[in-house]
Amino acid sequence: MSLPSSPVSQAAPAERKRGASSSWRWKIVFLFGLLALVAAIVWQVANRQQNGMIPGRPLSSPQTHLHTVVISPRPGVVYLGTHYGLFTSTDGGHTWPQSQGVLNTNMITSIAVSPSNPDLLAVLAVPTSGLSGRMGIYVSADAGQNWRFTPPAHLPASAFPYSIQAAPGARGHFYAFFTYAGWFETQDLGQHWSAITAGSLASIQTPSLLIDPANPAHLLMGGDQGLFETRDDGRNWQKVAAVQGYVRALVATGPRAGQPRVIFCATDQGLYRWQEGQEITQIGHLPAPDPPLRLAVSADGSALYALFRSDLWFSPDLGTTWMRREHFARGDMVALVLDPTNPGHLLAGFYSPGLVMSSSDGAVSWRVLTD
Repeated sequence: MSLPSSPVSQAAPAERKRGASSSWRWKIVFLFGLLALVAAIVWQVANRQQNGMIPGRPLSSPQTHLHTVVISPRPGVVYLGTHYGLFTSTDGGHTWPQSQGVLNTNMITSIAVSPSNPDLLAVLAVPTSGLSGRMGIYVSADAGQNWRFTPPAHLPASAFPYSIQAAPGARGHFYAFFTYAGWFETQDLGQHWSAITAGSLASIQTPSLLIDPANPAHLLMGGDQGLFETRDDGRNWQKVAAVQGYVRALVATGPRAGQPRVIFCATDQGLYRWQEGQEITQIGHLPAPDPPLRLAVSADGSALYALFRSDLWFSPDLGTTWMRREHFARGDMVALVLDPTNPGHLLAGFYSPGLVMSSSDGAVSWRVLTD
């Protein structure tokens, strides 16, 4: 006569079955995780091998797109924002010591350097692969030796980093624009961010921002909706009615002893000029039928450069007279940068294949800075 099975003995096979099933599930999860990790490593290795960059020549591969060029206030320091990270030269672009870019799993699309302290940097980063990297803002307090990821909080899922600009401020004063979210401001190197646009202005397209170095609460903002001004750090914005059209470029001379800034604004309707607090006028007799696409002006006003389609023109008298300097064979310029310490030193950056041209004589002659 057999004894009835105990509840424990009856449950044992089921428990073993569930345990085996759970064990297989964990093995499958682990296997997929391992495969994803291997795929990420293979992608990174293959990506670096296939981009074909030659050490010391950060734009030597045709796959390395150039997104931006910045000349630091510190003499000799030049930054390149590329498809494979950030590159730095400390001798004016003659040498590039990095074997690969910093933050190189990201495209560095915009770079800002504090005019008060060149050690304070901020960059916009977009991952080159969905497998690694975080999209947003990285900041550095030691000229790029170390980086901290610090985007504004509570950004909408549709927000995309577009531009970052530096303002005077020893603690790290920066402005960043995210499409579909607007402009944000930090005065402590990204520890805290606050929005300075709302409503329709938060969705302005291709925005530019001009910061008054004498009064950080005074800002000019341009884009597809026109030109706007605030004197209370973004709490209230007013449209500048005298400037018509889609703003393409916005620059100003530096503050000079006893003289207000001279501001230039290029739109699809023309080129405008005015002194701080005075009447806005439209510059006539431009050297080309279409208004300029890009502008650069020296702090003292002795050099104004304007890109009309693929032609670069120079004005020594704030846009009254013009001299043609260069016809660029390419139409994909991403940066026209003027050295803050030398009005005759310019850099012109082109997107793909990445290329930087340099002039040290006021755009009269050019050489390849890096390829």
